[in-house]
Amino acid sequence: MPEPLIAFLWPEVDFRATGLTVPDGFAIRFGRATVRAEVEAGAAGADYILIGSGFGFVDKALLDLAPRVRLVQLTGAGYDNVDHAECARRGIPVCHVPGLNAPSVAQLAVQLAFRLTRPLTMIEAGGETEWLAARKAHADMAHELSGRVGVIGYGHIGKQIARMFRGLGLEVVRAEHARQHDPEIQGVPLDELLATSDIVTVSLPARRDTHHVLNRERVGRMKPGAMLIHVGRGGVVDDDAVAEALETGRLGAAGFDVFESEPLPPDHPFLNLSEAARNRLLVTPHVGGQTFESKRRNFEVALSNVVRVSRGEEPINRAPGPGS
Repeated sequence: MPEPLIAFLWPEVDFRATGLTVPDGFAIRFGRATVRAEVEAGAAGADYILIGSGFGFVDKALLDLAPRVRLVQLTGAGYDNVDHAECARRGIPVCHVPGLNAPSVAQLAVQLAFRLTRPLTMIEAGGETEWLAARKAHADMAHELSGRVGVIGYGHIGKQIARMFRGLGLEVVRAEHARQHDPEIQGVPLDELLATSDIVTVSLPARRDTHHVLNRERVGRMKPGAMLIHVGRGGVVDDDAVAEALETGRLGAAGFDVFESEPLPPDHPFLNLSEAARNRLLVTPHVGGQTFESKRRNFEVALSNVVRVSRGEEPINRAPGPGS
């Protein structure tokens, strides 16, 4: 009898680099989730599908290629790249790994804020002229990280962001939510947060009720010259509105790791800014959770869920679905 097949839709090199091994009694097939043909080839005939959050899409067409699938397992916190209704119709559980990449994503948020506030000036040659020019260039654009930080999205990532900024001595507030309570971090109405925060961070998941939470109107309510850091999910922030606010100077700076379209198409507004606006924007290619430590934790839990299901046990961390 053939071994159950795990379709692990990540590059094999990423998995091997973590030092993890395939659970005993399973076969594994790798493939890049960013290439649809590889997703289909990888998933065909599989018993378990493991795929990154936000990369590739698990839909009816893909599931038709793998009629024996017993589990769709995301290897990240997000779960908006799965057709949950189709999986439910087939009785396939959809699970994710919430919170395990929170330290990595939060660290990127803080790193973006540091880079936008105090860009690094690199020395590329010796001599007094180079030395003095580099010092002047740094002095002309360097500021301290200071003021109030407003955190929108106070889940695993938002809590880490708040504590990191607070540890740096900044005042931190969070957008208040009826189901969230933290006596250490004050909750304030969203409009107040936008109007009073020098740095606004967004770490919300993608759901129907979070689409364009920061739309043109709300971006316009932000404190003039504020910085916006987005490490949540694409679609939570209106990218066009942010581009306009950078052009007008309403936004002082922005750092984005997630976007409404990924990868960025040539006509994306961030790729068509004036030089002045572009110099106040940092973009990274959705890498917040892409650290060695984060991937190892995520892969380990994802594979343990495969083993649980294979034993007839209930999987952990069922995804609530994008509309929840």
